[in-house]
Amino acid sequence: MTDLDERAPLAFYEFIGARLDEELRAKYPTTDSTPAMDEYRQKYGAAKKEHDDLVDALHRGDQEQAAELLWGLRNQASAWIAHPDYPESISDGTMPCPVPAPETGHPCVKRIPNGWAAAEGHAGGHFWKAPRLTELEEAGAHFDAGSLLAGKPTPYHLPENCIPGCWKWRDR
Repeated sequence: MTDLDERAPLAFYEFIGARLDEELRAKYPTTDSTPAMDEYRQKYGAAKKEHDDLVDALHRGDQEQAAELLWGLRNQASAWIAHPDYPESISDGTMPCPVPAPETGHPCVKRIPNGWAAAEGHAGGHFWKAPRLTELEEAGAHFDAGSLLAGKPTPYHLPENCIPGCWKWRDR
């Protein structure tokens, strides 16, 4: 987990406040309805408490609690995820996973599903591919992907060096 600062929580808090204001004005333009005001106060109060607790956790240096509280703000904002001012990028199905491999920093090759935010991630675990493997794939190298998935080293060769024992020999 990367260190969280106050910018993302503030963006979600302000976004929630603006959407609640819009809802209140749309339901009761004169804002003199007690049920509408009570609902607004309850929802706004929940967002304010979540944000205040989050800022307090950040000031105490409790990143873990701050991250949990940010998820609470994200959940409250999720009702308006399709809104153009949503404070986080939403994937069109092509957004790459932002999580790098812990040991090497290689990017995860999975994509964030359509309609999901980067923070929501993707299903299943991460799959990190080394840049050298990407180079070999682009060059059309022949290798046993099953061995790689099993975590075993595998020999490779370029198509121009293909031999009769290669599993892709029949494609020639």
